[in-house]
Amino acid sequence: MIRKSQLVNALFLVGFPVFGYGSYYGLKNSISKGMIVSVAPFAAIVLFYLIDALYRQRVGNLLTRTWWLCMAYMASLVVSMFVALGHGIPGVQSGNVLLSCLIFLMPFTAAIVVNFYNRENADFNFSRLLFLGLGALLAINILGFLAGVQSAGHSFEGRANFPYIRGIYTGAHVLAVFALMLLFKLRDFGRRPVAYMLYLVVLLICIVFMLKINSRLSFMIFLMLAGFFVTKAMKAIRGLYTISLFTLPLLLSFSLLVYQVLSTPVFASILERVSKEDVTTFNGRSYIWLSIGDWAVSDRTGLLFGNGFKGHYYLHLLDGVAVLWNEPHAYNLHSHSTFTEVAVAQGIVGVVLLYMIFWRGFKHYRKQYLEGTSQAPLFAGFAYLLFIWQLDIFCYGVDIGHSILFAMMAPLCLKPKSALTNDA
Repeated sequence: MIRKSQLVNALFLVGFPVFGYGSYYGLKNSISKGMIVSVAPFAAIVLFYLIDALYRQRVGNLLTRTWWLCMAYMASLVVSMFVALGHGIPGVQSGNVLLSCLIFLMPFTAAIVVNFYNRENADFNFSRLLFLGLGALLAINILGFLAGVQSAGHSFEGRANFPYIRGIYTGAHVLAVFALMLLFKLRDFGRRPVAYMLYLVVLLICIVFMLKINSRLSFMIFLMLAGFFVTKAMKAIRGLYTISLFTLPLLLSFSLLVYQVLSTPVFASILERVSKEDVTTFNGRSYIWLSIGDWAVSDRTGLLFGNGFKGHYYLHLLDGVAVLWNEPHAYNLHSHSTFTEVAVAQGIVGVVLLYMIFWRGFKHYRKQYLEGTSQAPLFAGFAYLLFIWQLDIFCYGVDIGHSILFAMMAPLCLKPKSALTNDA
């Protein structure tokens, strides 16, 4: 007989590869159909819980203040979609808006349900379940790439373009999160030499594909964090969260230093794209970031509550960049940063909420890491998200990084078993 926890765990495990395939299916057929495919396993978990809860007719007060914080951010994100619908942003339709809202909410809610059903199981390891789900997502992408399946999304000729994922750089970020979590498997060589060598081979495969994708910022952040964790320096480092707050301005200020580092023989040979103009403008992204910076300083329209999804198009912030990049329409662009995208779409309110979410997650997982609990590997993946959300769109909205981030927040949203007054 299949237990409820086994059913929801299995659905959650396949959720991430199905999410990735949905991105491919949507680009090949229709975006709406792709969204339905992507959200299906997570929605099935939530639907199962709702039916089960109605049958049992007793639901306890399990949710923490972190859940309310996450839902406040989700509400801001959902409202931004309806604002965009009202602004008449091209491509934003009522059906897509509703499906996007499901993409925002279902993976997060499903992760909470998974933790809920496993709260009686002392052997349950959410970190391992998420790790396996991301591994399954990477496996279908690597196999698809090797089989010659062409990516339908953002891709570059001559590089590793994963087919079953939203875009080429999304693949690099998922590889980095997975590989950083994998570092925690590289232990006890004397007792488990075969398992150790298998994990090492998987890690090397991840690094090879990161290099083939050739995302310089992603690889640099991965190397930095991997060095911290391998040397155990992460246990002694203080102020990592505070430093991460200034990732974007620091990167812009030290762009020439970044170029000097990447132009050294070691990096130049493995990363290939090391022209000064390309590196110091971060492949043209600095033009977008500076344009949004000018808006925040000089214009400030909608600065507090935002201008809705694709607010940069509504404000015409990126029209000049569209011309520079030979794009026919600015609504095809995004700001290549979750931070700037949230700032324009959801305003200071959205940014502050996301900062608070990252702080709570960072504080929780650093404690788990220092105590050596089963959730310790999640700290490595979370630390990567802490930096990359300012430098890429990975953690925004319908991209899978958003689902990964809020899945990681799920364990913080349920009260510990010892604190429950009612068994739900």
